[in-house]
Parts: sequence; C-alpha cells; structure tokens
Amino acid sequence: MNTDPAPHLARARVRAAVDRLYQADSQRWEVACQRVIRFLEGITESMELADRSRIVVDGYRIKEPMRTLEKVLKKSEGQALPSEPGEIVEMISDLAGVKVLCKSSRDLEAFVDVLRAEMGRAGRFEVVEPVKNYHLDPKPSGYRAFHAVLGAEDSKAQHPVRVEIQVRTRLQDAWGELTHDDLYKPGGPLSPSDFHTQVAASMANLLSEVDRLADLLAQDIEQTSRGDAQDGEGETQAGDLLRVTVTRTGPGYAIAEDELGRRGLIRARDVRLLAEVTGAAEKSGENRKQIKVSDLVKVGDELPAAEVEFKGNRYFAPVEFAERG
Repeated sequence: MNTDPAPHLARARVRAAVDRLYQADSQRWEVACQRVIRFLEGITESMELADRSRIVVDGYRIKEPMRTLEKVLKKSEGQALPSEPGEIVEMISDLAGVKVLCKSSRDLEAFVDVLRAEMGRAGRFEVVEPVKNYHLDPKPSGYRAFHAVLGAEDSKAQHPVRVEIQVRTRLQDAWGELTHDDLYKPGGPLSPSDFHTQVAASMANLLSEVDRLADLLAQDIEQTSRGDAQDGEGETQAGDLLRVTVTRTGPGYAIAEDELGRRGLIRARDVRLLAEVTGAAEKSGENRKQIKVSDLVKVGDELPAAEVEFKGNRYFAPVEFAERG
C-alpha cells in the first residue's frame, strides 16, 4: 500500500497499477469466464428445462478499467491506496463476471439450488467468497440478485482467477439497467439524491411484485396447459369440428384462433394424446410425456379441432396434425 499524502499522485499510482493489471491479466479473465460459462450451461442442460429460454447464460463482461479505478478509490476512503496489481485483485472480486438471466423468481431459485450443489464439487471451482443472496435479502437500494464468486485454476497464475456469477430475473436485470448502473456503481454519471434513491427502491419493489405475479401466472398456465380434468371429466365439447390457426407455440402449450377470431389453448395433453394415436410419438423417438407441443404444432398450422370448455376456459383439441413435406 502507498501512503503518499498527495492525492493526485496517489491516484496516478493506482491508475498505473490498474493499467498494469489489465495488461497482464485481462486475457486470463476472459479464458476463466469461458470456463465458467461452460459450467453454467452444463447446469441448465442438466435441469432438462422444457423451455430453455427460461434460464439463459447471458455471456460475460470484464469490468471497465475506469470502473475498477473508481471502485478502488471508493473502497480505500480513509485508508492507504493500493499501488500494486495484486492489491487491487484482493480488493475487487468482480473484475470478471458472468450473468445468468431467469424468466421468473421460481426459475432463479431452481437454478441457484443446482448451482449451490455443483459449484463446490471437487475438481470444479473453488468458492472463494461467501455467496450473497440479494434476491432474498435485497440491498437498501432495492438491488436484487444472487452472487457467487468462483476461483478458476490457472497454471500461469499464483492464485485462482476470480469470476463473479450474477443470477437475476429479467426484471431485476431491467431495473439494474434503468437505475443501478447510473446511480450506484462507482464512476456512474450521477450521485443519487434522496428522491433518486426512493424512486429506485420503489421501482425495485414494484418489479419484485411483478416477478411474484409472473410466477403465479406461469404456475397457473402450466396447470391449465397440462389439463386438470381426468379422462374428460367436467369438460363439455361443441358439436362440429372447427378450423383453427396456430398463432403461438411453445413446449407446454399452443394458442390458436378460429375463423370467428376466438382464441383458445391447445393443451400439451391433447397434443400428446393425438401423437400417441397417430404414431407421431414413435416417429419423433420420444415417449409421450417428453413430447413438446412445439415439436408437432407450428405457428401458421391450420388444424381441425374440437372446441372444449372446461372451468370457463376454451380449448382446441386437434384431431389431426398439419401435413409437412
């Protein structure tokens, strides 16, 4: 550490140390990030998600040198400033980082459960800092995310290369883009006033409530798309078949529209039953429960379907799949 009383000289020495650090280690950080990305993508694959877009490893970033300089200066207030690259590495744990984005809080919690189990296994990575679960215990600013810092072994480095993993919902990430980067990160263009702080925290709380409601909605859609009725109990079916056009499709359900413009849900259970009857399940090489709706029902398909009413909801149960060349 340097104790030079001249602030501008001390700052210049810190800047020089930051520059030397980046020249020496930035390539190692990138290699370590790529290793962590492969590790995280392996976790998402092991979870066998029906919809893989629900959890996405969103690349990596290396902290900008100016951000690092400002963070070092802020953390060193009232203390001697570092003048060597190694001292900066000890102070700043998020020089390299990988982000994971989840569609909902439920997805985030499921991913974090698997991540916790995997990241400490022998031969993987060293957990170099205690994890920080700001998702469950938000910062006063409203910031929410799950943080873990892993050490990736590097034969050319004396110590493991640190990589910070941030796991956020998409709404938490949007909040960060809108407020946190400008107001709270060192080197940001604005110093937050009380008004800024209150508004940012209110936004974070509102988005957290939206995340909660999105979880409830997703659970309800999953239950509905699977179909709650057993063997058609409680369902009513209109007499004539309809011609419906698929407007949206996904792993667990599709949405279609009839000639009158009425929309209905095509349930996974109806698609899988038809696949079993027509032999489409055997052709796909999947067992019935593994078939994804989007494998057999595509946007733009025109399908003959029965209209089914159940608990006030309209469903279209296809009786044929679209022919494909």
